[in-house]
Amino acid sequence: MGVWCLMVAAVLCHTQWSISGASVSNLLEGCEVSQFGQVEDAVQKCDTIIFDHLFVPAGETLNLQLRYNSTVYFRGNTTFGYSEWDGPLVAISSSFNGQGELYWDGLGIWRSLKPNFFQLRLHNTVMSNIVVLNPPKHSVILQDSTNVELIAWTIDASAEAETGGVEVGQNTVGFIVKNSTYVVLQNSVVYNQVDCVGLCSAENVELNTLVNKTFINSILTGGKNAIHIKTHVDGGAGKIEKVVYKNIEFVGPSEYGIIIQENYKNLLANDTLPVEPKNNIPITDLQLINIVGSVASSAIPVYILCAEKGCSDWTFSQVSVGGSEANSCNYEPSGFFC
Repeated sequence: MGVWCLMVAAVLCHTQWSISGASVSNLLEGCEVSQFGQVEDAVQKCDTIIFDHLFVPAGETLNLQLRYNSTVYFRGNTTFGYSEWDGPLVAISSSFNGQGELYWDGLGIWRSLKPNFFQLRLHNTVMSNIVVLNPPKHSVILQDSTNVELIAWTIDASAEAETGGVEVGQNTVGFIVKNSTYVVLQNSVVYNQVDCVGLCSAENVELNTLVNKTFINSILTGGKNAIHIKTHVDGGAGKIEKVVYKNIEFVGPSEYGIIIQENYKNLLANDTLPVEPKNNIPITDLQLINIVGSVASSAIPVYILCAEKGCSDWTFSQVSVGGSEANSCNYEPSGFFC
């Protein structure tokens, strides 16, 4: 799901956090900073900076206007003094370029090993105005987190978007949220070759659930699918419950406007999905409210494939998707005629 806005180049982080950085014992040279008064000089002069258990005084900003090609490590906790002020606590002026176009081969995880870009574990945190360019694989993975707001992010994985009709940037999902609660993605833009937002869980039965998630006030242009909910036939038992899509507009997806399927399996592009859906992860209490869009001429506006006893208590209200092809549904939500 993409949320579109104007692109902003600056980076501001407002947070109460502790960052455990990578080991830096093998660095041959670098500027080690343990006092706040050393920060400005290190940022201006050093290409490698190590923040060692840094304390930022109350009312001060950790201002990282970094040199080109700088490397920054955080060792131990970075702690901010208490002050009732607007902040920010951290300011960074930069974008992050993963040079994904050097990795992309159209086969994603099925060919060469490709790194994920960001992996975040955050609590009581706001991160805003982050720019991510060309992730080799998944852009941002937010995992095991609570009370997080990601605001005004720009993720651009559109470089060299197609080669011979095949997307070269497979598995470059914009945001992936795993096993997290009270997460807000707001005023962000994703230019991508696959999914914009993926909500999923860890690979065990206990965490294989998705409950109380809401997508609102979003605009999507192009892509394959606008709204896509899928359960894996090769996954464990779990549930998807109380998910809401509200005030969504989209134009021009090439395959489906709304697709909800219980027969998904992670396969190579153009491989055939299993024919029979499975009810190992039932989808209940799903609401789509004020969803308006149109699809490409060969796309299916609405596609629903449920397993027996796999879908229940769905409500569609003011859902209108235009297209040339017919809808295809084996389960009909309340308020919608397929």
